[in-house]
Amino acid sequence: MKMPRRWSRNLIAGLCLAGLAAGGRAQEAEPFEDPPINYSATKPNDRASKLNEAFRKQADEIRGWPARRRLRWLLDQLDVPVDSQILVFSKTSHQRAIIGPKNPRVLFFSDEAYVGWVPGGAMEVTLFDPVLGATFYLLDATEDGDKPILQRDNQCLSCHKSYERTPSLRARSVMPDAEGEALSGSSISNIDPDTPYAERWGGWYVTGAPSPFRHRGNTVGKTEADFRTADGKGGVTLQSLKDYFDIGRYPKTTSDIVALSVHDHQVFVHNVLAAANQTARLSLARWPATREILQLPADAPLAGSTLVSLTSEADKVISALLCREEPPLPAEGLRGDGEFEKCYEKGRRADPQGRALRDLDLKTRLFRYRCSPLVYSESFKGFPPELRTLVLTRLAAILRAEEPPADYAYLPAAERKAIDEILTATLPDLPASWRRK
Repeated sequence: MKMPRRWSRNLIAGLCLAGLAAGGRAQEAEPFEDPPINYSATKPNDRASKLNEAFRKQADEIRGWPARRRLRWLLDQLDVPVDSQILVFSKTSHQRAIIGPKNPRVLFFSDEAYVGWVPGGAMEVTLFDPVLGATFYLLDATEDGDKPILQRDNQCLSCHKSYERTPSLRARSVMPDAEGEALSGSSISNIDPDTPYAERWGGWYVTGAPSPFRHRGNTVGKTEADFRTADGKGGVTLQSLKDYFDIGRYPKTTSDIVALSVHDHQVFVHNVLAAANQTARLSLARWPATREILQLPADAPLAGSTLVSLTSEADKVISALLCREEPPLPAEGLRGDGEFEKCYEKGRRADPQGRALRDLDLKTRLFRYRCSPLVYSESFKGFPPELRTLVLTRLAAILRAEEPPADYAYLPAAERKAIDEILTATLPDLPASWRRK
């Protein structure tokens, strides 16, 4: 039996959200602490820095607001839609002591930011710096004095550097007991693109339209058998969570199944983009020494291990962007309450024919045109030019091939053509190699 990559990659969706602990031999050995990344020593160029500066004099006042007001303010400042709300009750977070089925952790996300909060605890933020990748912050109401509103936290990057040894997000489906603890000895399904939908969302609440489709959400158990969807067990999608906890403490009453699915997609793609970005920067920093070893002139094109490294990262990015390992949707498709879909499609960039990458399908696949909207993200935009050009050159070759490579044969010609035309019309700064000959 094929061992899915999800067992070997540690992606969780919990946002334990912390920065790199300063000092320590293990931290110093991490590649992202070396030049030119210098992760811990570099001040991020992200929304947190701008927010801290803009509200520096109001920091204590904002920390003193009621939690719900503070949360709404934070979401507004980071342009994170409240309709993206999803809820997790497994103890898979930095604040595990106060998380459980009766006090779930709420998460919100956009293309550029992830925000988490559990009633009674601090607010967590992950942003994506164009060079550093994932950067982690806390908004702690117990802080006072002359401290920024969002502070880089230095405690649990040990949980958030597991994807290709880069600062990353994580997404996990567990088998929780009645307190939200993973069952002793139970298997852990880390959410990768190829994770079947029936094995997702253990430890999460899942809401949407009524459906016979079973998954691992909305369920606690005493043994693994309680989560075996093939046996007709596991969880069903709920229309209301009012019988599970006090929903009045949260901005919305839902943990929408479509929002959960888009979140799964984004966490993986963001991790791939961040890892490719950092690997490319490290490889390019070593290029002068490699070029000297190869006895090449100063203006020589990339070659040797540098080119091999960038090509490998470009292929990983293309695979993630084109949803290559996406599993089939349940036979009934995915049906939420419709609010997240409306919110999500507001950010669509349409081509002259009205098509956009944010158009959702939800019947047989997640996106109507299988190319991730994160191609527009700051993470992709912030790639070194050499990597961005290589990705787009190779992507164009796949989309325009008469017969695509076997790995991309799942994309019919009409869909590849549509993706090509959408990107041509909506993605800025396309390389000269993108132009048709």
